[in-house]
Amino acid sequence: MVRFLFIASVLSLPSVASAQDQALAELAGSRLAYFSPERAFAMSSDSKAAETKLATLEAERGKELAARSAKLKDMQDSLQRGATVLGEAGRRQRETEIERFEIDTKRFLEDAQAEFLGIRRASENTFFTKLRPALDAVAKERGFLFVLNEDSGLLAWANPALDITADVVKKMNQP
Repeated sequence: MVRFLFIASVLSLPSVASAQDQALAELAGSRLAYFSPERAFAMSSDSKAAETKLATLEAERGKELAARSAKLKDMQDSLQRGATVLGEAGRRQRETEIERFEIDTKRFLEDAQAEFLGIRRASENTFFTKLRPALDAVAKERGFLFVLNEDSGLLAWANPALDITADVVKKMNQP
């Protein structure tokens, strides 16, 4: 009995292989695909250009912030050293200068953050402007009836052969 089962399982192996080949052939003719907008954005030339611009801006703003921090520390140290020599009016004036400088530094940080967000949003807007036509073109070229959004959370699993993210990015990066 055991020999019979073993022989039957060995004889069925070619049919398993042919079933896998048939499944791959069906995938090739599939009318369904998926892609990830998040991965597409990360892979896109627009995203890479924005990241370069943001890195440069971050370095510039970092230098400016370091200079402001050093100046603030110098102002505070100067106030502490001269506290005994300064009169009440002089001490208040320096404290007010320090407070104003701290407020200016906070505004500088807020402006830098707003600038970062503006660059990020502009990059995303440019990306989404190019995404739809590229996605439409890839779907039409490959004859898909449906393209699912992998990032939406509705897709629990899919065969990686159906992922067209790289194709969409290639189409978007073409001039």
